[in-house]
Amino acid sequence: QTDNPEYAIWVADSDGYNPQRIVWNSQPFISPSWSPDGRYLAYVSFEHGGQSIYMHEVSTGSRRRLTSYKGINGAPAFSPDGRQMALTLSKDGNPDIYVMDIASGRLNRVASHYSIDTEPAWMPNGQEILFTSDRAGKPQIYRVSAAGGGSVSRVTSVGDYNTRANVSFDGRKIAMVQGNKNVYRIAVLDRERSDTGTVRVITSGPLDESPSFAPNASMVLYAAREGNRGVLYAASADGLVKQKLTFGDGDVREPAWGPFRPR
Repeated sequence: QTDNPEYAIWVADSDGYNPQRIVWNSQPFISPSWSPDGRYLAYVSFEHGGQSIYMHEVSTGSRRRLTSYKGINGAPAFSPDGRQMALTLSKDGNPDIYVMDIASGRLNRVASHYSIDTEPAWMPNGQEILFTSDRAGKPQIYRVSAAGGGSVSRVTSVGDYNTRANVSFDGRKIAMVQGNKNVYRIAVLDRERSDTGTVRVITSGPLDESPSFAPNASMVLYAAREGNRGVLYAASADGLVKQKLTFGDGDVREPAWGPFRPR
């Protein structure tokens, strides 16, 4: 959320109420990602000039800088067991997908190409990672082994623009941004329906982004534009129900639905 001149990451209830400001600065924060236990947020910060990826303990405010390489440090995503982080780095030239062991900081590059590879998302088995790449000319979603060294396979086959994969808890559905003639909508790929999956567009656009499944995959949280500011909506995974979330007057973007935590 931006409230000039401040940028901040907020945590709120799933209906948008009870917001709490977690971190703030005069420089932007982007790409928040929850750890599986809900204790930590990873995000990209611009507060030191370039990009850095931080791991931030929500309850205490303590944080650790994981990367601050030259160039892109982007799109952090915790593994299902919380021990690894997938991310995008351009430290060796082109943006590639890496997996970091959080405890040691050791990096393993799992997808490398002369194109742009970005936006990693873990499959629930922890063995595979989805990511966005324009290696075929236009951005599509691909899959690669989280251990690296394996072949890369294309996941999306419908449309010329599919990005920002977010996977349901059971791996059966993939939410994504689907673009067509400068209109961007949220679509859900249902992998149960056929070998290649069926795609249902669940929002109307024109600039919907950052899909994030609820813990039970019944709803998809996403960002939309109203006038000159960003707002948050939740849509049912079948697209039949849509609800605007109440969340202040700022420019709100890049939602991330937290994991289920018993009270």
